[in-house]
Amino acid sequence: MSHIQQLNINLEGIGSILKSRRFVVPAYQRSYAWESDHVEALLDDIKDAINNNEKEYFLGSIVVTKSDGGRYEVVDGQQRLTTVSLIVSAIKEIFRDQEDEEVVQSIQKDFLSNTDRRTKEKEPKLVLNEIDNEIFQEIIDSYSNLEGKVFKKLSHKKLIDASRFCFSFLTNMAATERDFEESLHTWLDYIESSLKVILVTAPDDSNAFVIFETLNDRGLELATSDLVKNYLFHKSAGKLEETKNRWLTMVAVLEATTEEPLIVTYIRHLIMARYGLVREKDLFSFIKTKIIGQKAALKFSSELADTARTYSALMNTDHEFWADYDWEAKKAVATLNLLGMTQIRPLLLAILSKFSKREALQTLKKLVSTAIRYQIVGGAGGGTLEKSYAETAKAITEEKVISSSEVIQSLKNVPGDSAFKAAFEIATVSKSKIARFYLAELDAASNGGVEKVANSDVNKVNLEHILPQTPDEYWGKLFSKDDVNEMVNRLGNLAIIASKANSEVGNMPFYDKKNIYASSEFILTKEISSFQSWTKEDIQTRQKRMADIAVKHWSL
Repeated sequence: MSHIQQLNINLEGIGSILKSRRFVVPAYQRSYAWESDHVEALLDDIKDAINNNEKEYFLGSIVVTKSDGGRYEVVDGQQRLTTVSLIVSAIKEIFRDQEDEEVVQSIQKDFLSNTDRRTKEKEPKLVLNEIDNEIFQEIIDSYSNLEGKVFKKLSHKKLIDASRFCFSFLTNMAATERDFEESLHTWLDYIESSLKVILVTAPDDSNAFVIFETLNDRGLELATSDLVKNYLFHKSAGKLEETKNRWLTMVAVLEATTEEPLIVTYIRHLIMARYGLVREKDLFSFIKTKIIGQKAALKFSSELADTARTYSALMNTDHEFWADYDWEAKKAVATLNLLGMTQIRPLLLAILSKFSKREALQTLKKLVSTAIRYQIVGGAGGGTLEKSYAETAKAITEEKVISSSEVIQSLKNVPGDSAFKAAFEIATVSKSKIARFYLAELDAASNGGVEKVANSDVNKVNLEHILPQTPDEYWGKLFSKDDVNEMVNRLGNLAIIASKANSEVGNMPFYDKKNIYASSEFILTKEISSFQSWTKEDIQTRQKRMADIAVKHWSL
């Protein structure tokens, strides 16, 4: 334990900590993550503690290191420090509404920010990371800054929502008290002295990361991404800055792809591409068994940074990554995304890492066929598919599987032609974008592979239900309610049609619709005009023709 003997541990009120010190959240830390229900739980607990005359309420631990600039770097605890600052700021704003400017200035100076007497610039008590800090400072400066505020990041929305919730909660709470202003002063006193945290001050990052794994944020278990990050930082020892920079590179690439939390999913998929199936709940424990020592930590952090670009390209087919690939590779990945096949990404990472561009293209095209077969036939749950994809990815990484044909052979229970054809003949598709995709692909296959339009562009092509979704009296005579429920979303009852024409046909009788179908540029839609009627049997007949095309088009 000699390496952590210099830790300084104090039990203090969190408000007192904000009054007496200045904090900064380093760039590598995650952004604000608390939802409104976490904020509400904290406010309810403080309210109950005050009403029950509890002398103390323990809020957990905060781990910091002291930087050269006099600010303490927050290793763990930014969610609590930030939320408490928002609570204090909300109390300040309520006093501002009461036009008690003297109290407003006192709260601002004590808990939120003061002014440097030389530069006359505002010195915040708490500075968040580069993503969140600007909007956080605006919020704690004045609640009016929230009006009409457009957030750019998910964390910005969470900060704004938390601030609004605090203001509303405390306004309503104080309004029920006999002495409105005194109740708010009581809250400030309690936050300053009785809302206790254990403040752990470490001499450097390395010491802080040693104890990080044992701590939990209030209301949120430590994010797996935080656990992995700080474990890598700790193991990197003297190469800490290299690992920090690689982590920041990874985060920047992923955040440029989507605003949704993606780090844990990405890390898990990268691990699965190397080692096979790992559940999210086991991810951190698994990483600790594989990443042992400085060399392994540095190598893995490098892999995280380098592979993030490839992972980003799997989600965004406009990514410049695809410039070196045939356009069909990009189309295949876009199709897998359309089908919602996120569990296939570990396998895609392995393929793009190990296969030549030509072999990768052939494999991607075949994986589209397998994905469609899995979805149409059903029976293979998401967990089963994920395991199968992960095992194949591991085999590719270990160079036990080295070609597209071997990839398909290694996958489990891929439906054969007969099973696929039988399932396709009765397939129902309720999602319009998926139905448009199937129909456009089948139409192109009927036309020598030529696509008439981009199948996802609803401004050009729309989905037509020949038997309408809301049948009128004419259609009601042909189909019972049970028949409508059974047949309306069958692929045989669906057609792609120019959007303008789609708005015209509506509930027209079939003999009127036929004339519009006859002039369609889409082969499968045009063929509908050859039917003399439109019954259950006609829908089934058309869908059997589609199934014949599907087996050939999505062959293995």
